[in-house]
Amino acid sequence: MRWSMQIKTKGIILKELANGDEDKLLTILTEDQGVIFAYARGARRFKNQLAPSTGLLCYSSMVLFRNRERYSLDHADSIEQFFGLRKSVEKLALASYFAEVSAVLGPKENDEGQFLKLLLNCLSFLQRDRIDWMLLKALFELRASSLAGFMPDLVSCAGCGCYTAKQMAFYPNEGTIYCTDCSAEKKGVHIFLTVGALAAMRHIIYSPMEKLFAFTIGPESIRCLNDAAEQFLQSQTERNYQSLEFFHSLVSLR
Repeated sequence: MRWSMQIKTKGIILKELANGDEDKLLTILTEDQGVIFAYARGARRFKNQLAPSTGLLCYSSMVLFRNRERYSLDHADSIEQFFGLRKSVEKLALASYFAEVSAVLGPKENDEGQFLKLLLNCLSFLQRDRIDWMLLKALFELRASSLAGFMPDLVSCAGCGCYTAKQMAFYPNEGTIYCTDCSAEKKGVHIFLTVGALAAMRHIIYSPMEKLFAFTIGPESIRCLNDAAEQFLQSQTERNYQSLEFFHSLVSLR
């Protein structure tokens, strides 16, 4: 069995930690290895060739050396550093939240690059202000959860099976929806969805990647969608996210 090998891939830095005075320990989302942890020797030195490509959210072509289950980054050529996100503290906070969620939910093996494509597209749309921030946040939360195996069941009411109703209630702890009549008899935390919010949720989790960003909804539905997606992600992963708390603190001051 071959225990060591050189790997060429592309990846984005989700987290960087100091490892001694000169090195870094990186969390990287790659296109064909999933989420990995890699040492970058000398990357904390300003003139080191790895320094420009090992910062948070840097997307690069990489050469990795794998020895058993340990990786080291030998070479990296930057493709995109998302400098536009660093011009706004709110954008950078939201992008950091995307990175934190990716480190938690990202695949531990090859997923044909689907998670990486989602993250890169969301960062690109955020950088260019192509989509409302809260809509983009909810889109990422729901799609990332679905890719990680936490896809909610939004096809029909879990009680009676109806596809449409005057109003549907979403239960984030279960990832199910119930019509008004069925929800009246059911206990548990729930959010009543607008028609637009439910349509958006169905689009986000069921659409192919090439059509994922092709929809719009009104402000009320965005607020409803955002609450549902955020509560669902936190419930399914059973954790809070520090970067999300920081983002909320910034947005509340606007």
